[in-house]
Amino acid sequence: ELRDLDFKKNMEAKIKLCEKAEALLLETDIVKAWKQLQEYHDEWKEIGPVPRENREELWERFSKSTREINKRHQDHFLEKKEERKSNLQAKEALCEKAEILADKKYETIKDWNEKTDEIQDIQKVWKTIGMVPKKDNGPIYERFRAACNVFFDKKQEFFKELHKKQEENLQK
Repeated sequence: ELRDLDFKKNMEAKIKLCEKAEALLLETDIVKAWKQLQEYHDEWKEIGPVPRENREELWERFSKSTREINKRHQDHFLEKKEERKSNLQAKEALCEKAEILADKKYETIKDWNEKTDEIQDIQKVWKTIGMVPKKDNGPIYERFRAACNVFFDKKQEFFKELHKKQEENLQK
């Protein structure tokens, strides 16, 4: 009788876990749902056995929710991976634009001001693009910074020369 009572108590606990796992299917934060599911699996293991005739049915019910949440979790991270790849492509395009601006030579203050506005716009767009794959984050950022630094170093040199010429003209 005690064993039957224990089985009944275990079965009720596992049914509640099944209901909790099924409720996780409605959770919008898939990572949170997945972590909670892991806790439910730990609880499932802690709970003792249930009557033999209910074992498969209960496990199948719990497994069904588990499979669905795991699939959503996996899909979520595949989407993130694809999003990061497209972010990398967008950042590579910005690097190319910045490198083109940095490679050209500008002769007038007007040209420098226009191109400075362009490069600052590129920098603003850069900040709006999300994360890239971790392995590419450092190299792509260094490439972008290098192009911007070259541009601004050339600009600084241009204005130094301009001021130097102005000073010479003033002295003359």
